[in-house]
Amino acid sequence: MDDTRPFQLYVVDGTKRTLVARGTIFEATTILHGMELSDNKVNVTIEEVLVANTLVFVPTDHVYIVTHTF
Repeated sequence: MDDTRPFQLYVVDGTKRTLVARGTIFEATTILHGMELSDNKVNVTIEEVLVANTLVFVPTDHVYIVTHTF
């Protein structure tokens, strides 16, 4: 069974919706960086950044804008 699928990341501001990145969702991943993912979380990789300075919704110490995901 294939546990991946493509995704597109959009940011919504008022009535404007902007595509900022494309990537892959890894749905079967339950542990990420040694921590268990909660039920409403998934592992994703960003493969194409379209708007580099977009803020990441769940930032870390090292990743807080989309371009830092590379």
